[in-house]
Amino acid sequence: MKYEKLFEPFKLGQMELKNRIVMPAIGVSFAAGDGSVTQRMIDYLEERARGGVGLIIVGLACVDFARGRTGPNKLSIDDDKYIPGYRKLVETLHGQGAKVALQLHHGGGQSLSALTGSIPVAPSSIFCRTGGELPNELTIEQIHGLVQRFALAAERAVKAGFDGIEIHAGGNYLFHQFLSLSKNKRRDEYGGELKNRARFLLEVMSAIHEKAGAGCNLWIKINGVEYGKVQPWSTGDAVELAQMLQKAGSTAIRVSSVGPNYPYVKTEEPDGSNVHLAAAIKKAIDIPVITVGRITPFAGESALLEGKADLVAIGRGLLSDPELPNKLASGRSEDIAPCITCLTCAHLTPNGESACTVNPALGREAEYRIKPADRSKRVLVIGGGPAGMEAARVAALRGHQVTLYEKGQRLGGRMRWAWMVPGSSRIEDLTLHLARQVKKAGVTLEYGKTLTPADIEALKPDTVVLATGCSISLVKRFLAFGIIFLSFLSIRQAVERGIAMKSYTRRRQVLGVQTPLLAAAKPNHELIPLLRGRVPEIFLAGDCLEPAGILEAVADGARIGRRL
Repeated sequence: MKYEKLFEPFKLGQMELKNRIVMPAIGVSFAAGDGSVTQRMIDYLEERARGGVGLIIVGLACVDFARGRTGPNKLSIDDDKYIPGYRKLVETLHGQGAKVALQLHHGGGQSLSALTGSIPVAPSSIFCRTGGELPNELTIEQIHGLVQRFALAAERAVKAGFDGIEIHAGGNYLFHQFLSLSKNKRRDEYGGELKNRARFLLEVMSAIHEKAGAGCNLWIKINGVEYGKVQPWSTGDAVELAQMLQKAGSTAIRVSSVGPNYPYVKTEEPDGSNVHLAAAIKKAIDIPVITVGRITPFAGESALLEGKADLVAIGRGLLSDPELPNKLASGRSEDIAPCITCLTCAHLTPNGESACTVNPALGREAEYRIKPADRSKRVLVIGGGPAGMEAARVAALRGHQVTLYEKGQRLGGRMRWAWMVPGSSRIEDLTLHLARQVKKAGVTLEYGKTLTPADIEALKPDTVVLATGCSISLVKRFLAFGIIFLSFLSIRQAVERGIAMKSYTRRRQVLGVQTPLLAAAKPNHELIPLLRGRVPEIFLAGDCLEPAGILEAVADGARIGRRL
């Protein structure tokens, strides 16, 4: 497929975009503890700008850091002290040819007192499903104060040089809490019918235009629907709100969705899951509409060709591969590292990091840039699973002479079997991608061979990377699924029908077993003592180092490939 529409220039307000690809605000935890911009944040976003995206929306910049943030190491914009850091960020991204907007945010009832030290605030005192806390109901005076906070934040964004401003009225955050009938039970001018529930948002827009200037390039992100048993926010509501926002001077509308069963939380999320919502809103307004939600290149091009959206926002796809636009433009779509919708990026790792299963360089862009090795080595990789493939790929790109030995007839290791785990079919995309890239990098592949220590010594490698996985011992096997998925699953509890488990995608499954199951994963270390003293250097990667998941395996391979 040719991606001509994606690469058409587009005018958004006063901005001339070089293409129709938008990187939406993503809540990565790369800011400083006090909410200021870090070099790590700049490196992360610069990599996406260098990759060819037309517009980058930086978020979630909190307008009330002491009370409204929703996670650690998120951005703040509630003080003038942040302006220099933002200005440096904007100048860096402009230098790569991207336009830049700042997303203004407040978590409302989703804010966490464990972080802020303050009880969250919301339009009504209703438990927040995410935060689990009972917020205080905002007074009229506090609402007016928040209006001014948003206006001052927008003024700071303009001073920092941002090309546009987005108000985050989507998700389950403060503005949507006002808009949704399930969160707003007020009986004053901010509750009841939609024009009242939208009053806070409209007042913020008015204050921003007054403070930042009538020519301020301001648009709003909204939910096209709120999924649930009872629909407290319908697409009809979203259409009516979009019409109000257009009259109030919004440059565009970005359309997402929310709710306990909305597509984002499903690992088998359909491509372009919110396009139909954007299309419904686009029919009712005359300003540009931006769609977001599992936008693959094909889904994005299709949405534009069919007139269902004017711009497409690709979030997780740009986390897994920041060069996605450039690769598309140059006809290298087969080289794009695929997002596998595992939602790893939506959760912090145990050490508080934002991470991507497919792209270990996320948040480490400067240190993980692949550079030529000081000298070329003969590298022998044993094992063709995710750790072995990534180690081989990176080492070859650095100029090493790499040979990968796989005892089977195909690359992928246990990833090939994991495709069949419910909710994990997109793992196949990653397996095939890694196999392609290993071959393109010039790695020599040897299949169907189990090497002995003598074989390895005879090959005279400078370095050996052992990625031989682990052995699994079972008392009883699964009735339907066999024994092959255990490195991708964690046992949660015994239940009447079998065992409740969660896959690497965090999706709960109950798998039937004949009798209670015992399993143990043991790293395959047999070669280590036999190779000591016979080869100069040995590295362990993946389950051979420690049984874990795909995230850890790919990360091990990436780390080792850069160390050689």
